[in-house]
Amino acid sequence: MSDRQKRFKYIMVIIAIVGVLGTVIPNLLDTSYAAAEKAVICLSFLIGVPLVVSIVYWIGKKIMKG
Repeated sequence: MSDRQKRFKYIMVIIAIVGVLGTVIPNLLDTSYAAAEKAVICLSFLIGVPLVVSIVYWIGKKIMKG
């Protein structure tokens, strides 16, 4: 794995972590939603954000390989 690919991988991991924490934690702290609504929102973000990041990482890896 070249340095560009390693850097790209690290950036994508950081984006995934920030994306999950930045969407799940504020929704958990919001008092206007019921517990069931919070659970649905958090589960969808916990599944959706890593899925999108994985797809972007896969596409970026294919582009970098040429």
